[in-house]
Amino acid sequence: MLEDLTPGEQELAKLMSSISDRCYSSGWMGNLEYVLWNAVQNGPCTFGNDVISQGDVDRLKQLSAACNRWIYYDDETEETAIEPAKWEKKFKADVTEDPELLSGIEVL
Repeated sequence: MLEDLTPGEQELAKLMSSISDRCYSSGWMGNLEYVLWNAVQNGPCTFGNDVISQGDVDRLKQLSAACNRWIYYDDETEETAIEPAKWEKKFKADVTEDPELLSGIEVL
């Protein structure tokens, strides 16, 4: 849950949520954490009704590095912080199992 996160983790979660809201008018679009991580790794991309810009990517990287965490949404714990190295393994395994996690985006 958002209130269980450190201030740095909360700032990252809020940025992620604001990108989701801007692109999909949804506070946390399904698979948001996967799409944003993909953008952090591969650069700006289209997402819904807008673009995840280079500025978004740079800010996500900055905030993630500052708190050494990535945020993902869990049905039970809601916004949940994870170390980037652990997230990278989860990301790769999940996307390999379900490539649709990254559907609807186009790298610019």
